[in-house]
Amino acid sequence: MRKLIVLMQVTLDGRISHADGRFWQPFAWGEEETAYVNETYARADTLAMSRRLYEVVVPYWEQVAAGTVPDVEVLESPASLEFARLLGGMRKVVLSHTLEDAPETRREVRSGDAVGHLEELKNQDGTDIIACFGPETLGPLADAPGLVDEYFLIIHPAVLASGPRLFDHVSCDLALTLDSARIFDSGAAIMRYRTLNELPTAPTTNNVQ
Repeated sequence: MRKLIVLMQVTLDGRISHADGRFWQPFAWGEEETAYVNETYARADTLAMSRRLYEVVVPYWEQVAAGTVPDVEVLESPASLEFARLLGGMRKVVLSHTLEDAPETRREVRSGDAVGHLEELKNQDGTDIIACFGPETLGPLADAPGLVDEYFLIIHPAVLASGPRLFDHVSCDLALTLDSARIFDSGAAIMRYRTLNELPTAPTTNNVQ
């Protein structure tokens, strides 16, 4: 079965954006960090996203791939160009009630039961699935036993006074184990956690008289 990896950028207090959807500044991200994330995208063939994140992320990188963004620094970044190439070649499954399929960009739109759609994707042939979801969509997915295999969290050196937190809508405890950690000079850290099927048993305390 394919592996489902939830990949998100968060602040130290677990927020994914300001309350109005803006990212924090300064945004600790550069060539080295992008190249590291590219390694995970290169091992995946499917990107599953909520509509909001899709509209923020994918059209921008499609413009990067086409060379039409005004950001010269991005267009001169080998890692950014590689990310745009990888993203362009991926199957994109978007959970939305308003978007439509776009075969020319490999966009497929699904509505309804998000857990069911992700389970269906995992049972199909292919390589890893990268999932990018906000808290309202992620909550039921994280609660579904065995659905998410890994959390790939890019943690930024910032704290926001308000805004949605990634795990705001999780209603079940999650058991995780650290698979790897990478800290960058920018101050960002990438933590990869594998999910455990069961919560670890708390150790018993022996009271010595």
